[in-house]
Amino acid sequence: MRTLPIPVFLLLSAVFAVAAEKIPKVEAATVPIADIVVVEKAAPKEPPVLKDPLTRRESSVREDTMPGYIEMSNGEVFPGLLYITRDKRLEVYDVEIKRQRTIPIGRIAKIEVNVEKEWMEREWRFKELASDEKMYTVREYPCRIFTYTLTFDDGRELEGPMSGIIFVQKLEAGEDASVGHIPERDAPRFYFHKRDSEPANVGKKLADIHYVKSVKLGDDALAEGQKKAAAIGNSKKNAKTPPAKIKKRDEGQQRAKL
Repeated sequence: MRTLPIPVFLLLSAVFAVAAEKIPKVEAATVPIADIVVVEKAAPKEPPVLKDPLTRRESSVREDTMPGYIEMSNGEVFPGLLYITRDKRLEVYDVEIKRQRTIPIGRIAKIEVNVEKEWMEREWRFKELASDEKMYTVREYPCRIFTYTLTFDDGRELEGPMSGIIFVQKLEAGEDASVGHIPERDAPRFYFHKRDSEPANVGKKLADIHYVKSVKLGDDALAEGQKKAAAIGNSKKNAKTPPAKIKKRDEGQQRAKL
């Protein structure tokens, strides 16, 4: 590194000192205390409260529910408010035009379920891994193939295989369709598909597996379903009550009328 001779260094130092003395000094302006405005910083905002993802949203209330009932093959009836999965429709294959159709539940008046074929299927498994050869056992499970006849609100009909899920929100005593959808209330679900063959039902008979027999929609259908459900409930109570108690109860009701 090149260094300056000592005389030159001293000369430059003297020049800078003289130049610094000639620069005018600027005095700081004084501001009266009364004119000083104190600006307070706003308190930091608290972060928004996050909603619990497990809690139900207000938008979970359904406005597309339909009054009606579902009747099972064993005679059991489920009246209430019917609805399907949100933003979904029932899918029906139109045999005539060979095309899949999507049907909103609000356009349906009735669904009749027809058993096209039923049999007992033998249980089987592959003989070896990565082999197509099947090995059958002596155990069996029930199988059914369904077709569905849909009647629309304008009287038209459509028949064919159908797939979908229908939920039924049960109504409490004294409630009607005006209560609307209640998200907190449990709603049993009913599956609709072309083929019902579940190997998990090994050992069961055809009569042991119940299926949906019919679906009816509308205010009149709801009233009809509630009457059927009440009649079934009364028959079950009478079945549990000994005949002697039923006779005494009937005699008491006749005396009360007199």
